[in-house]
Order: sequence, then C-alpha cells, then structure tokens
Amino acid sequence: MPFPFSLPLTSATYEFLYLVTFVTHHFAMHYVVAGCLLMIGACIWYRDDESALMTNPVIRALRDWMPFGLSAAITFGVAPLLFIQLIVPTHFYTANLLLGMRWMAVIPALIAAFYLLYVLKSQWFERLRWWQRALVAGVNAGLFVFIGFCWTANYLVATQPEKWPETFASGVLPISVLHVVSRGSVWMSIAFVTMASLASAQLAYLREGTATDADLPRSAWLRWLALPGLGLFAIASLGAVLLSQPGYAAIANGSGATWILLGMLCWGGLIYSWISDESAVSAGWTLPRLGLVLGLLFCAAVVRDLIRVATIDFIALFPKHEEVGKVEGFYLFLVTAVIVIGLIALSVRWVYQSFETEKPEADA
Repeated sequence: MPFPFSLPLTSATYEFLYLVTFVTHHFAMHYVVAGCLLMIGACIWYRDDESALMTNPVIRALRDWMPFGLSAAITFGVAPLLFIQLIVPTHFYTANLLLGMRWMAVIPALIAAFYLLYVLKSQWFERLRWWQRALVAGVNAGLFVFIGFCWTANYLVATQPEKWPETFASGVLPISVLHVVSRGSVWMSIAFVTMASLASAQLAYLREGTATDADLPRSAWLRWLALPGLGLFAIASLGAVLLSQPGYAAIANGSGATWILLGMLCWGGLIYSWISDESAVSAGWTLPRLGLVLGLLFCAAVVRDLIRVATIDFIALFPKHEEVGKVEGFYLFLVTAVIVIGLIALSVRWVYQSFETEKPEADA
C-alpha cells in the first residue's frame, strides 16, 4: 500500500491525520496569503480608479473574508502542530530551539498580520492614496511570507540532524536561499490557485452582502492567476525534489509514483477547469475545482512528508508512536468534541436567527 498506509497502524493513523489537517490549514491560509499579494497588485492596477478597486467583486470578497480566513487557518493549524509533535518530536523540538528568536517571532508577526487584515477591511483603508493602500497590503503580505519562511526553515533544519551540532555552535542555519525559494515557491504558487478557486466559489454561492448574481461573470480574470500558478507549481515542485538529495530516491518508488500520478491528474483537471473564460465563470465548476485543489494539496503534502521520512530514521520512531497510542483519553476527547460541536451548532443557529429577525424589519 502507498505511504502513509504502509506504516504500522498507529503511525499510519497519526501520519494520515497530520496530512489531512495540514491540508485544511493550508487551504485556508492560501486564501489569505494570495489575497494579500493580490491586494498589492490591485492597488497598483487601479491606482487611477479607486471606485473600480472597491467595487471589484473579488477584491470586495477578499477584504470582507480574509480576517475569517486567517481565523480558520489558525484554528485548522492547531491539529497539525500537535500531530507533528507526536510523529517527529525530537526533530521538531530541536529545530525550534536552533531557530531561536526567529521561531519566536512567528507569534508577534501573526498577531500583527491578523489586525492588519482588519485595516484592509476598514473605511480608513478606502480613504488612503493608492500607494498607501499598496504599502499596507505589502506589509501584511510580507508578514505572512516571513511566517512561511520560518516554517520552511523549521522543516529544513529538522530534516538535517547530522548538522545540528554545527548549527548550535555557529548559529548559522544549514539552509540555502535556493532551498528556501524552491520550497516556498511550491506553496506560494498553489496559493493563488486555491485563492482563485475559493473566491469564485464565494461569488457563485454566497450572498448576504458578499456577492450578487452578476459578480461571478466578472471574475474570469482569476484564471490568469490560477493558470500561471499551476505552471509555477509544477516547475517549483520539480526543483524542490531535485534539490533535495534524498528527494528523488524518496519518490522513485511505488508510493511516490502513486501520489505524483494522482497529483498530476488533479493538476490536469484544474488546468482544464481554468482554461477558458466560460469554464472559469461556470458555477458548475466551482465545487469540483475546490475538490481538485484539496486533492492536489494532499498529494503535495504526502510527497513532502515522503522526503522528510527519507532524511531521518523514521522507523526508530515507531515505538514512540505505539507508546503514545496507548495513552488513554478517547472518552474525554469524545465528550469535549460533543460539547464543542454543540456550541458551534448553537452559534450558527443564533446567527441564522439574527438574519431572520432582520428580514421582517427590512420589509417593514
């Protein structure tokens, strides 16, 4: 069976849950990162027409939903952060310590980026000059890129245990600019595909102030973000694998070939879904397109972890996984899950009721 299903049951369970939650985190995070980068370009493109910027349906949806998107990304990011500590605890913790203040800076950067998203949404932002708006969006995007760099550096340091003593002694991270750029380009390029796919789905199905029936036909230009993003993703993925010494060996087997083939099928499906203006603005393509994006992200995440497994003594960690798997706590988890799901359902009902009470008042 392909990785991770070929692992022992406990290890396979943790690895699979890590991959699924990793993908959901990236799915939400890509919407925000690519959205901020798009805001920079939009502020420059519409520098002589402020009203066109503010009334563009994609920009309007991004400004309105990016704070929620980051909240979702942070929430979805908790689970993979916990699972990675179970799967490769020594490597993850050591990388944290070796990164030092660069790793600790992630938290204040994330807090600042979160509040800047509300600045992008504010009326004050609308009153700024075009270069000031681009500057605010640029600072916001820069913070997210820095956070992405820290996670990439953590991965690269964690997968080079033989260089830890030298890194500790010198304080110089054992990573090159080329490695960081190649890996960062993989996720940054697919981020534009994810954002474009999510934005088109929002315009197709969301109302209540987010979009109107006339907005989706005006979003065909999103394909000029998605198609180059898919092309760069393919090139960057190839570069990231070839630049990693164990990378080619890790994927040149049954598991690697299986996930690469599945990823290529998803990649081809996304190309087809964005290839024309008609398909780009087709409401019928929006949900299948999201499924293809999730499939491509999952395949990329599996290949990423195949390379990680090839660089460390992963088999030696199986006993630790078994030991963790014997820790009781399922019933506590079940009770907590029921309470949380109930609170979420209650919150959704309250929001729904608030809309219902507003409609009669509006009609009156």
